[in-house]
Amino acid sequence: MAGGIPGPDDPIYAYTQGRPKALIDMNGRTMLERVVDALQSSYSIEDIVVVGLGSDIGMHFRRPVHHLPDQNNLVANALAGVNWLRQQKPETKVLFLCSADIPTLTGDIVDRFIELCRPFDRAIYYSFATQATIETRFPNSKRTFVKLKDLNIAGGDVALIHADLADSHHELWQAMTNARKHAWRLARIVGLRMLLKFLFRRVSLADIETTAERLINQPAKVVLSPYAELAMDADKPQQVDLLREDLRRRSA
Repeated sequence: MAGGIPGPDDPIYAYTQGRPKALIDMNGRTMLERVVDALQSSYSIEDIVVVGLGSDIGMHFRRPVHHLPDQNNLVANALAGVNWLRQQKPETKVLFLCSADIPTLTGDIVDRFIELCRPFDRAIYYSFATQATIETRFPNSKRTFVKLKDLNIAGGDVALIHADLADSHHELWQAMTNARKHAWRLARIVGLRMLLKFLFRRVSLADIETTAERLINQPAKVVLSPYAELAMDADKPQQVDLLREDLRRRSA
């Protein structure tokens, strides 16, 4: 998912200057190229659909990728990619969703995350990383962490889903996306009891799984990833600088 063009009021606009965020330079490669490089070096990933740009725009990939234009919001972009893959390869059962702004991702980390999801008997596997995991790997990350019962976590930028999950719950996906930064909107979706538990730091990872299963009527799994790269996105200027420096050190 590579949609989104930051506006002048976004702090990261100084790096994008009216261009898509996915094209930010990361030590000689765009963020999108870095992410696609990781996916194409994974032994688990087959076809890749990039939603949000519409073409390569001068970028170079190890193998061809398919492009779809921006659908104007995160949910629509994800559904467009899922539906294109299902139309082209109806046998596709499991899909890996990934954002274009986690440039330190590697193929090995992708494969290890997917192994943690086996035997793929849940409808959705969503990733989190703890504050300790992220800040050990990326000190001064400026990531926003959610305080749960026993730990502080940040949402990852990857998920594994069963393809047929895209056939239903479209209104739920959109509502969750729209409400993610507004507590009382979120309460209308997840329920007041769950929101109160969250406010008093009584929510556990098991509570998140139970709530997700209630909402989608299918089993869900939270994967607590040991890999900070899955959750270290470039949302703020200082994060862009941090990730650029990490990639520079890695190449050196």
